[in-house]
This record gives sequence, C-alpha cells and structure tokens, in this order.
Amino acid sequence: MSESAFSIRIAGKTDSGVLREYNEDFVGFDEDAALALVADGLGGRASGEIASCMAVTSLLTEFRPDRPPAQIRGGLREQLEEAISAANRRIFLAARSSKSMNGMSTTLIAARIDGHRLLAGCVGDSRLYLMRKKQLEQLSHDHTLANELLAKGTASSGSVSLSNIDHILTRALGVLEEVEVEFLEHDLESGDVLLLCSDGLYNMVADWQLKDILNDHGADIEAGIHKLVEYANRNGGRDNIAAVLIHVDEG
Repeated sequence: MSESAFSIRIAGKTDSGVLREYNEDFVGFDEDAALALVADGLGGRASGEIASCMAVTSLLTEFRPDRPPAQIRGGLREQLEEAISAANRRIFLAARSSKSMNGMSTTLIAARIDGHRLLAGCVGDSRLYLMRKKQLEQLSHDHTLANELLAKGTASSGSVSLSNIDHILTRALGVLEEVEVEFLEHDLESGDVLLLCSDGLYNMVADWQLKDILNDHGADIEAGIHKLVEYANRNGGRDNIAAVLIHVDEG
C-alpha cells in the first residue's frame, strides 16, 4: 500500500442492468495500491467493453505495487496523468486498428489515496462522491455538453433543451490522441466513504437515495455495494451499472 495513515478497504460491482443484454461498464481496484477505477465504455457492445476494460487494466498495471522503483518517475499527479494518457493512446490506436472497434471510447474515474489525501483523475460523466458525517457531496464534474453550456451561461438549469443533450460527452478516453483530464484533490478523514460510479447508477438512484443507502450500511461497504446495484435495477435498470466504494479508517 502507498504510505498512508489510513486502513483502506475497497468493494466494487458491475451489472448489465435490467434492459441491456451486455455490459460495457468495468470496475477495478487494488487495495495495496490504494487505487480504484470505474469506466463506462462507449461505442457498442464489443468495442465499448474493450475500451472500458483497456482503461482499467492499463491503470492497474501502471500502479501495481510491485512495479520497479526505477520505472516510477515524478509526483503522484504526474504519475496518474501519465497513466491516464497512456491508456487513452492505447484505446485511440486500437480504435483505428480495427473496423469493429472504430469509434470506441470510455469514461474514467481513477481515485488514488496517498497519506490523508485523495487524488482523482476524471474524464467523462462517471462520478466521484464523498460521504462524510452522513452527508453526500459530489466531488467530480460531469463532462457533458449540458454542463459546458451551463458553465458558459448560455443555458439555464432545468432547461428542457438541456435534458436532450445531458448525455452528450465533451471528453472521453480514446476519442483523440490527447485527452484533457480533470484532476481533483481532497483531504480525507477517518470514516470517509468514497463512491465511484457510472451514470447507470446515479441516473437510476437519486442522490438522497444514495445517501440513505450509504448511511444505512456505514463501514459495511460490501453490503452497501450490493444494495446500490439492487436499487438501480429496482428503479428501472435502464443502463449498465458500475460502482466502487472505498472506506478509509485509522490504521
């Protein structure tokens, strides 16, 4: 594990949902590396699955705990940026090497804990939440056309027109040879729970329900994960579902 005052436990689950026959979401985590990942693949059944799997496995490889020190350069942010950029290039090149994979891409949330700090890299509309003292806060920003128009002041919140474009992404891994990653850092406290998830969860389970589920299960993140997926399916399960929970406590 990275040098940390915290004991870190991670649980994750993905599900195809009620309506989809296939699953383009992919999750991965490594407690020893204090790393958790969620990716939501785009581009159709085969290619979307490949893109999300490539993103997650690429980062797990880059941050494997037994990686020789000589291969590790720069600070944690530089390492994470380099790893995400490398995953992006692999997906970009793979998408152009085969007609069946043409146009594939994926969202990504990558969360790494070091000491008492969280560092996350975000691309697309998969989300990162912080649960602290019974309150839920969304830390990440959705990289969608609707949010971009809101930020520029060219549209208002709740606009009917925005509801028609809130699924259109402005960033994803594999679309361009270079990708813009949004990084965020946050101080952590003992007892915090982090939730990484795809839109198949948060579009089906409202924030107040997410908060209630996480409060009900507390440190029992395995039960919490299963309940989150269960509620997403109970509420319609219209998309693939991916969720990872990280619980931090004093070591």
